[in-house]
Amino acid sequence: MSVTRLCRTRDNNDRPRNLVAGRVTGIFALTLTAWSLVGCYTLVPVTPSTPVLDTRTVRVSLTAAGTVSLRSTLGDDVREVEGVVVRSNADSLVLLVAETLTGTNQRFVSRGDTVSVARPLIESLKVQQYSRKRSVGLGLAIVSLVIGTLIGITVGSSGASGTGQTGTPQP
Repeated sequence: MSVTRLCRTRDNNDRPRNLVAGRVTGIFALTLTAWSLVGCYTLVPVTPSTPVLDTRTVRVSLTAAGTVSLRSTLGDDVREVEGVVVRSNADSLVLLVAETLTGTNQRFVSRGDTVSVARPLIESLKVQQYSRKRSVGLGLAIVSLVIGTLIGITVGSSGASGTGQTGTPQP
């Protein structure tokens, strides 16, 4: 009989794992995902006659005649309408209404109404656009929070516990 010596090869699972490195990778991935989901937008004023692409979020401020004209559709004293553009042409904007604002600053969430607003009834128009400045600021805040958390985890997990006395470990 021959004696066979078993050789064991090392693989990545044999070495000790760096717990902090694993957390850094996970938190980095989470940060990038959060940043991509919460990009900041801002409403930018444009002229009421500006062509607006479908599926863009807009805020329309109505003229006094617009408030009166759309009373039966939107309700009394509605001054602003915010929603998503369903259709846009040179004469009107058709919006899927998200919310309305009255002259007394009361906000009402819509039930999914669609309204057509003639361009002459629009006093001002704001279109939602991606804000790089706000998004970068938010990203920096998230990264700072993550770094602070990692530092806290690292310092907290490397701290010694017990009475502070050194001695031999007991079996």
